[in-house]
Amino acid sequence: MNRTSRQPERSHRDVPREPLFPGRDVAPHALVIAVGAHEPDARELDAALFARATTVAESRTTSLREAGDIIQAVAAGALAEEDIVTLHQVVRGTVRPPTDRPRVFKSTGMAWQDLAVAAAVHES
Repeated sequence: MNRTSRQPERSHRDVPREPLFPGRDVAPHALVIAVGAHEPDARELDAALFARATTVAESRTTSLREAGDIIQAVAAGALAEEDIVTLHQVVRGTVRPPTDRPRVFKSTGMAWQDLAVAAAVHES
């Protein structure tokens, strides 16, 4: 147990292999930030969510190599590689994710990057 929160200890071995919730249950205006599944066979989110969401990732190339959520959604035909919006596009303002469908930020980076990116995606 974690001494400060009474929650079970977690480690890198606790990477989820199955979606944590049904993507169909995510509201159209929601922002989902997925940072825990960073292996090709791991995922937090299902293909149904990617099929209806705008997906933002730090790097299209890295996400297609490391982000199991994205790799599996592409393999299932729920997400096209060219539909992955890069963080660069969002921060520079060349792409503004619509707010009438879910937005997914899939991170493969470090925690400090996650926070900065989540704020930028949320504000866009």
